[in-house]
Amino acid sequence: MKKTAKGLLLYLMITLGLFLCLSSSCTAEEARIIFKDVTVELTQTRAPVGTTTIREYRIAAVVQNIGDTNSVNITMSLKDPQPGLNATLTFQPQSYFLEPDEEKTFIFENWPTSLTGNVLLNISFKPTSPNVLETEYNHRSYFYTLQIGTEAPKTSTPGFECLFVIIAIIAFVFIKQRRK
Repeated sequence: MKKTAKGLLLYLMITLGLFLCLSSSCTAEEARIIFKDVTVELTQTRAPVGTTTIREYRIAAVVQNIGDTNSVNITMSLKDPQPGLNATLTFQPQSYFLEPDEEKTFIFENWPTSLTGNVLLNISFKPTSPNVLETEYNHRSYFYTLQIGTEAPKTSTPGFECLFVIIAIIAFVFIKQRRK
């Protein structure tokens, strides 16, 4: 009887050991949303009012769920960088959930701005419902530096006009000496 109990115990330990070693490990299912791409495109430049020029941009943000389960509904937004506005603008669609490996493009049409120089755009997403806990997998920010009106001014080649003046003087002196 003792031999049978020892044999049964040995058999159970070997079976349990093989099961733990050979079985696939369990992972928790979760949605992981990442920014895949952000593009900003100038769509219109309005006629200046005084010295202020208003430009309109189309902002598109592509996100992807790289997790293994559906995400919660998320909302994509832009923190308007214009001083004093303190506004949060919402992309379309306003609320969306992503399935595993799904990509979704959120678009904000016609964002107007009078800013110039390097403008930092803070684009972020978070759960639509305030009752959902924000985690690193369902709440992220993306910072995009937009360069507005920073192109170099177009000028002529320096000294190019001087070359024509020198050639004209030499030609004038040469013609004057030839007449003498």
